[in-house]
Amino acid sequence: MTPVPAPTSDTAPPLIRVLLARTSKPFVFPQPGRPYRVRWNAEKTWVWGPLTIRPVKRPVWQVGAWKDPAGAASAVALLRVKLGDVVEIGRSTGKDHLQRVTVTWADPAPAGIKGKLRSLGFADAFQTGVDGAVQIRDMAGNQVEAARIFLEPADDWPVAAGSKRYRGWFRLRFSNGKLLVINELNIEAYLEGVVPAEMGPSAFPQLAALKAQAVAARTYAVAHVGDHEDEGYDLCATPACQVYGGVGVEHPLTGRAVRETAGLIAVFDGKPIDAMYTSTCGGHTEDAAALFPKRAAPYLKGVACAWERPLTLMGTGKPGGWMPRRRFDAELVHRALGVPRDATLRHLIRAVAKACGGAVSGPGSKTPDAFAGQLLRAAGLETAGVVLGGGGSKADQLLHLADLEGIVLDPPPQTGWKTEWARAAALAVLQIQGIVSRDRGEAVPRPGGAGIFPRKANASEPLPPKLPLYERWDDTVRRVARATVLPGITLERWLRGKEVLALVVVRSGGGAEADRRSAWRSWTREVAWKTLAARLGMPHLARIEVTKRSATGRVTGLAAFDRSGHRKTWSGFAVRQALGLPETLFTFHMIRKPGGTVAVRFLGRGWGHGVGLCQNGAYGLARAGMTFDRILATYYPGTTLAVWGPEKKAASQ
Repeated sequence: MTPVPAPTSDTAPPLIRVLLARTSKPFVFPQPGRPYRVRWNAEKTWVWGPLTIRPVKRPVWQVGAWKDPAGAASAVALLRVKLGDVVEIGRSTGKDHLQRVTVTWADPAPAGIKGKLRSLGFADAFQTGVDGAVQIRDMAGNQVEAARIFLEPADDWPVAAGSKRYRGWFRLRFSNGKLLVINELNIEAYLEGVVPAEMGPSAFPQLAALKAQAVAARTYAVAHVGDHEDEGYDLCATPACQVYGGVGVEHPLTGRAVRETAGLIAVFDGKPIDAMYTSTCGGHTEDAAALFPKRAAPYLKGVACAWERPLTLMGTGKPGGWMPRRRFDAELVHRALGVPRDATLRHLIRAVAKACGGAVSGPGSKTPDAFAGQLLRAAGLETAGVVLGGGGSKADQLLHLADLEGIVLDPPPQTGWKTEWARAAALAVLQIQGIVSRDRGEAVPRPGGAGIFPRKANASEPLPPKLPLYERWDDTVRRVARATVLPGITLERWLRGKEVLALVVVRSGGGAEADRRSAWRSWTREVAWKTLAARLGMPHLARIEVTKRSATGRVTGLAAFDRSGHRKTWSGFAVRQALGLPETLFTFHMIRKPGGTVAVRFLGRGWGHGVGLCQNGAYGLARAGMTFDRILATYYPGTTLAVWGPEKKAASQ
């Protein structure tokens, strides 16, 4: 599918209107001296920043209703004489044929309005509501006041509005007693400020994933154009719609994702889909019907998150018991050098010299220092040991060289050093010389099975179907015949050239839990019982219970009971909102704190609502080599891509 051409300007159609602020406080456009065109009703003028914009509230009072038009006219005349230009006087006829007279005060309204009207003979006057306007005041004190104002910068530079900067122009409205600040701009320019805010390119540096996010965000925007037409905007700038951060969050990588998918949206039966998306789905996305019944759709069915499925690694050789890291190093050096496990130290030195091109000479290996000297010569590192190793004994030189290269090598023990330390030292010199390398990466799914995405690589690599396989907890290692891992978990790979000497699965005890980006991350929330009672609006809360779970395990029904037996229930997404938790995929148990206070401990997985595209999953699939269109098809089954271009204008046009 070919994207549409890039927009010619930030205000080229199609446009979208984004609510930036709904406030009763002043809102500032701070750039000094910046010129703006202002239009309202049929008038226009210029103002210069900084601009202070505020809602002007005007209380509306009905002074009376008359069957006789002459009575209404008399009331209007009296009000004009007594109140003058500080009020607006209205006269209208209702369906009941009564003529009503209203008085609207300019802001600020005076105190004692009721008494004032009573003194004029309108004892039955009452306030019917609040009318209002938007007031702009510029640096020179120029003032514009109207219910709706169009504000256009005189140049194309992004505009500072509040604490952020935005492209396009602005619409200012008074609604329900508050000021609405609405940014109107080209939809592609809008997405430049949405994609990095929703899926940060630093945390998710994969173009295919960001393209999928761009299409999802564009589709969501298109599908919700006109949702808030009564207040003059399409979407808000918060997570309630989708986050829009303006110019300040824009990034070259997400900008590329937007441009390379320009105009593309996901459709079902030819219509833009409601492209919901979530941060982390915890292994399986959720049916929208379970959490948002009104948004249920065939393409918002729960699917297994392909990135989050368990992966199986197969090992060679027989499994073994736990061993300290030094013994594991000994196994590696024997495998790397092709020498038997019972090889003598002299044999080991010759193998190192053969691999590294060094010399075999010098005294025997009766002490760790003598052996270290022979190793350095055999590896061709004797000069490096003197120059870079900090002087001292040969063993100290070797330790310092290893430390410079980030290689873990403990000092030699007083006794028994020939058994394991000598092999670890040999492995260290092989690493220093680049004969053996160690890298780390994340486990990722690939079409042919499991793969690894090295930390310093730009793409994932396949792993052999069988390989020497180990797992590590803290500082102990054991050989295994197979291992089940979750995508994102840390893998440690030992290589000689392209040959995998060992693949080590780093388990939680090794301080390297599944990568922070993994969708399998868990969370814990501990809530005091009194706090929970307040959240649920039940001061005398006695207990809570799960009444329903979805097929994915998410809590879709919750009940709370107070001490009198009163019951309160929540269903769907309202469960998460009531409890204030990151997701509805959780369990809970009661705990008693020191001092006797009671709390609830929630244990959960996933982040967000779990419906639609999973951002962490999309990132993992991109790392595994999947294209953006396939990622979208994974999370929105049954959908296809289509072009939504300038000829299909938004409702704002």
